[in-house]
Amino acid sequence: MKRKVVGVQRELNEIAEELIRQGIKVTELLDTDEHIDAMVYYDDSDIINEEGFENVTQKNQVVKINAAKNNIDQIVRKIKEI
Repeated sequence: MKRKVVGVQRELNEIAEELIRQGIKVTELLDTDEHIDAMVYYDDSDIINEEGFENVTQKNQVVKINAAKNNIDQIVRKIKEI
């Protein structure tokens, strides 16, 4: 089974650390050219501004997970379901 790669917004260090402990490969969301399977970001509004994520979202379909609306257990579960 292919190892999942998750782009995590730089400020979400605790989430990134937990994903790594769970065996998930983590990369910095905005500074990567790597294929990612999911992205974890924080947006407390209901509108996603995808302009900042263009380099990631145009390359492939990725699962978008808003850390403002999901706790760490929910985030891990969603990534493992991919």
